[in-house]
Amino acid sequence: MILFKYVADLAPEDAFVQKKYAISLIRVGNLEESQVVLEKLYQTGKEEKVGMILAGVYTGLDKEGKARDLYKELLAMNPENEDACIFLGKAFAVSKDMTKAFQQLNQCAKNNPKSGIYDYYMGKMSIDQAKIDQAAVHFKKSHDKQPDLTQSVAALGFIYEDREQFELAIKLYQKHLSHDPTDAPILSRMVQVLFAKEMYQEVIPYAEKLSDLEPENLNLKVKLGVLYTDAKKFPEAISVFKDLLAAAPQSDKILYYLGAIHQEMKEFQESIEYFNQIPSSSGLYTDSSVQMANMLSSLAQVEFYNHEGDKFQKKFLGYINKKIEEHKDLKVEFSIVKAGFYEGTSQYNHAMETMVVVQDEKSFSTQHKYYLANLFEKERKYEESTNLILGIIEKEPKNAHAWNFLGYSMLVRGNEMERAFEYIQTALKISPDDGYIRDSLGWYYFKKGEIKKAQAELDFALAKVPDDIEILKHLAVVHAELKDFKKAKSYLEAALKHVRFTTDRQEIMASIEKLDTDRIPASGKVD
Repeated sequence: MILFKYVADLAPEDAFVQKKYAISLIRVGNLEESQVVLEKLYQTGKEEKVGMILAGVYTGLDKEGKARDLYKELLAMNPENEDACIFLGKAFAVSKDMTKAFQQLNQCAKNNPKSGIYDYYMGKMSIDQAKIDQAAVHFKKSHDKQPDLTQSVAALGFIYEDREQFELAIKLYQKHLSHDPTDAPILSRMVQVLFAKEMYQEVIPYAEKLSDLEPENLNLKVKLGVLYTDAKKFPEAISVFKDLLAAAPQSDKILYYLGAIHQEMKEFQESIEYFNQIPSSSGLYTDSSVQMANMLSSLAQVEFYNHEGDKFQKKFLGYINKKIEEHKDLKVEFSIVKAGFYEGTSQYNHAMETMVVVQDEKSFSTQHKYYLANLFEKERKYEESTNLILGIIEKEPKNAHAWNFLGYSMLVRGNEMERAFEYIQTALKISPDDGYIRDSLGWYYFKKGEIKKAQAELDFALAKVPDDIEILKHLAVVHAELKDFKKAKSYLEAALKHVRFTTDRQEIMASIEKLDTDRIPASGKVD
């Protein structure tokens, strides 16, 4: 600024130098001196740009009257001076003279009928007056005149969103972006509204474009990574989160996302590496620890059935026992994972013992009791199983699942069929549309030889619980009984998609092989 003053003193008649000096004064907040320089300069040449700067200085000095007079003068010189018209209208609005403000902007709109900017500012003034309907009319008129005006698209779209007219907002943004795909403000609105409507597939291309335009927007990158994950675009998701991790290497959330994605891809060892970096102080530590335990269990089970030694089994048991010891409040949670490993490797006795140890813990829920009862059943400890479920019923006599458990267990054992039916009927009275209970009823009818009734109940059950392995297996048995081997096989193949344990997979595969054998007629030709 000192340099500009020195030069201005040397060339007091040089308009270019004087204007640069005035601007330098504005930049350092010296509006009074800038006013003096600009007034002299404007009176000398009546230059339009100098007048606009001077009017802005008047406004900054709260000299609204002088600012308005100068804007009027500039408009008289050039009626198409867009900025002068807008600032004059705003000056009237600041002075609470809304009638003159609208008159001024309307007059400018008539002088320049192709410009939508004046209608846009009338819309803004209407918003300030809380006249939303009037504002919408102005914004719509602005958009009709000048469809590429970002301000009017954003303002009109915001009104649509505020009124929850999301389809109109999306259509408006979509049309605008088809002509101007790199308009960042509208892209941002589009991404937000599509997220609000949970239109995750549709939002991806817009989020990608916005991320390219705003590479430093880390929140947007996180959203994009989540979108890729939900869309099963795992390599893209990993790439995004790795970029984020480079920017924030200690972020527990990013480490968790990367661990979860690799887990989803069944890349357990890579997943464990990321989860293992999450510190114990993180709110995600507990869940990541449980996930690591589950993955180590899966690796150990694969190793067990492939007869590949006991490397992962030792690693898993060492890890899970350490967690059970370290986290007393999570003793039940980790014990379930441990029991799951034993169950998955057909070591039902060890699984049962693992759960028995923690059954007196406060966090041992009703669901945990069902699991333990199921393990008792597999070990043929029927009295213990029955007593456990009766204990639930004693506290919760309207617990339909407990009554159903008792009834179905008796069906599987093959004794006391009518008593089993009574228990299932009790469960049905409590919860008549429950898929699991209707499965039990269907299995009862099958055991009684009433195949058509069985099929009807099992079809109903599958409609309620379409991914339940037992229901699918029961339907396969029923259709095999009806000699519809093709249909029976389709149910077994569907069940295969949901198996957790190798033993279940082996059992289903054996059933499929038996079906293939049974369907071959004496001629040797497959029907």
